[in-house]
Amino acid sequence: MRARPAAGHRKTHEANVVASWELFGCFRCIHFLGGAFVSASPRLFYQRFLEELAEQCEAIVVATPYQLSFDYDLMAASATNKFVSVSSQFGCLPVVAVGHSCGALLHSLRASTGTYEACVLMSFNNKPISDAIPVPLPDATDAPASLRELLRNNIEAVLADDNVEEGLQTARAVFAGSNGSGADLAKAAPVVSQFGPLLGSVIAGKKEFSISREEIFSRLSAKFPVRTLVIQFANDFTDDSNKLTSCIQQAGSEVQLLRFPGGHTSPLDGPIGGSRQGQLSARIAAFVNEEGLPGPRNAQERICELRDQFLRLSAGYNRGFAPMPFGQKAAITECIEELEALKPDINQGAIGNGGECDVMSKLIGKWRLVWATSPDVLLLTSLPLAECGEIRQDIQRSQAGDQLEVINIVELSPKGASLLGAALPEVARALAVVSKVRASGDFEDSLLTLQLAGAELETMAGSPLQLPPIPVPGQLRTTSTSVRLLTTFLDNELRVARTPLGDVFMFSRLL
Repeated sequence: MRARPAAGHRKTHEANVVASWELFGCFRCIHFLGGAFVSASPRLFYQRFLEELAEQCEAIVVATPYQLSFDYDLMAASATNKFVSVSSQFGCLPVVAVGHSCGALLHSLRASTGTYEACVLMSFNNKPISDAIPVPLPDATDAPASLRELLRNNIEAVLADDNVEEGLQTARAVFAGSNGSGADLAKAAPVVSQFGPLLGSVIAGKKEFSISREEIFSRLSAKFPVRTLVIQFANDFTDDSNKLTSCIQQAGSEVQLLRFPGGHTSPLDGPIGGSRQGQLSARIAAFVNEEGLPGPRNAQERICELRDQFLRLSAGYNRGFAPMPFGQKAAITECIEELEALKPDINQGAIGNGGECDVMSKLIGKWRLVWATSPDVLLLTSLPLAECGEIRQDIQRSQAGDQLEVINIVELSPKGASLLGAALPEVARALAVVSKVRASGDFEDSLLTLQLAGAELETMAGSPLQLPPIPVPGQLRTTSTSVRLLTTFLDNELRVARTPLGDVFMFSRLL
């Protein structure tokens, strides 16, 4: 491949244009749509990814901004019209659709027109409002219509582009002692101002998207005449890639599913996004150019390599409790993310090969925590008078058989008691207590949802001092009664789970 200059940007009224070669020396045109909220300013959030995409695919990338609303068809049509207006100046180049998150959904709705050469859909999710927006929406339907209209107009006026940009300029001048960068603030203003019409719609009574989840999947199953690459990020809580892949298969089209390390924000620029934009763009380019994706290595061999690598990197850091250099933590995180991308059992079951029950069966057993990044767990080391011993999670089927029973177990002992273990084991056991938190669990689509049921303190098994369990008052157990854990990797020896905030729990099987 001949050398070419670095990617350059050109901004038009309708879109951001990124080209890797001289503008008319590219082989195709890529229409990029970003995720919800950040889509209003794609260059601000996706600049590095767009440049990598333009260079790897030898393409002109047209990133059309759109403002989030409750009407998917309207957003898709608006983005398409902007793209057509800009791309017409480049001639008749083949068009590849690349979308992230909500942008992937919008591209999937337009794919039935057959105008795309290929589709690349990353982090596709088709969730209802209750799952898509993490905070409860205000309910203003009981207010008089005149008051709702007044609130709506005032909110939209306050959050207009000009007002938002002026406010950002003022804030920067106050806090930074300067007038700020007008260009940067102009990019940020649409991200904030789009909340005006959105909140206005909520006040007017909107509570759900214009097309239901079921209708969208029905459309995609009926007609999808485009060669498609679906990219699923390994620890993405909102991902619907498996369902999307199944719909495209039902429509009789060619589709490939690529599982990639990282989470939902991986395509975004740092610090929000990941650090693998180059690798991701190379995979997309291989698909677009019909070169074929890199063939998978022997999964079990790679799992063994990553397991050994993790043990070497984490040795001496006490399950993540001990201080460690930033570079060491980053290397461990990268190792875990690569392991999650393999996900042999979960991936097979979730696509619909009858493996969900097998996956649930593999969860059952006794698991010992070997690594954690959750602050709730790491705070156990800050207890002033206690040492944290083994942490386990025991999972078994409920008596009814339709749920799981989960017991989280933490061994605690007085500071220094562990030194007695070798010489005076009975004394060490007598001084230790066990905290048990019981929960019922539902498992669906790799997601384990726990409803906390009770907690108690008791003496360790084999202790010479046998005391009855002491119930823990509810207000001391936790601030929440529900916990969600996404199982991102599971085999016969290891299990990796994540919280919605991305905190990691890695377990090794005891039984």
